[in-house]
Amino acid sequence: MPLRFLNTNLSSDTARNGSLKLTALSKTDIFASPTIGYHFSSPVAFVALPTQDFALARSKISIPYTLSSKSPSDNPTLQFDQAGIVVVLPSSKHPEPSKHQPGTADPKQPHPKWVKVGVEVWEENGYGSVVARDRWSDWSLFDVEKPDETPSGKLSATFELERMVDALMIYRVTESGRVPVRKVPWWFLEGETEETMWIGVYVARPDPFDQAGGKLLDAEFDGFIVKDIWGTTLT
Repeated sequence: MPLRFLNTNLSSDTARNGSLKLTALSKTDIFASPTIGYHFSSPVAFVALPTQDFALARSKISIPYTLSSKSPSDNPTLQFDQAGIVVVLPSSKHPEPSKHQPGTADPKQPHPKWVKVGVEVWEENGYGSVVARDRWSDWSLFDVEKPDETPSGKLSATFELERMVDALMIYRVTESGRVPVRKVPWWFLEGETEETMWIGVYVARPDPFDQAGGKLLDAEFDGFIVKDIWGTTLT
């Protein structure tokens, strides 16, 4: 199944064997809050399938990790720089959310439910990050191993998402096995879910303090796979 691309001019020809790169402009994000409103502007590469057919998704995610306070760089890692796996439940009333049509609180054109997990920079430290959106976005961070802050340094982690009855389970994958980091209990629940689900990878540079100066954020994704309940690999 070829990847679809949103908020970017890339095509499926740029993805090879589950590996691809995405680049984010400044002021891009997937988020919803009472203070900043609704956003769906991040570049995303994804597949869509019936929600009840989803079984598993996995990818290694990497972003540059060069902090201006510790390593000189012409494009330092900024607050809230992030990349990861994203799953989306577009509403049948607004089936194609995008940068220009992110959806709102209006039930006639609702912002979708979604979950994103990946790596993110907060107060000059790299973390694992999970955000789930039903009404508003929540947000949680957890420790991951960080590289030395050198110009070649990368913040990397591997994550896996899996269905568990009505719940979406999220794991961090390490050399010693899977570590659960989040359970989203309503994701597949009748009356809460949608018929179609997007499963993809994304990158975002929210840049709330206008520090990017036109510089971009590149993210790398390796081993990105999506499997359905029949064991078919879709990416």
